[in-house]
Amino acid sequence: MTQGHDDGKRGLNPALKSRKETTHNTSTPSPSPLETASVQREEGRAWPMIWLVVTIVGVLILLYLAFG
Repeated sequence: MTQGHDDGKRGLNPALKSRKETTHNTSTPSPSPLETASVQREEGRAWPMIWLVVTIVGVLILLYLAFG
């Protein structure tokens, strides 16, 4: 049995909820974390483009500081 825990500390991701095991029953298997994880369909698709833009801006700043 799991019990939710929300003491007002949201941290970096407010969607994550902390849970604490209250029983230790080894006769019933629990699902693996991979099976219980959920991701929305379009979540994370923008990160490659964001990293590309950040890298290009970083290289341009480096070139400006080195040769400008």
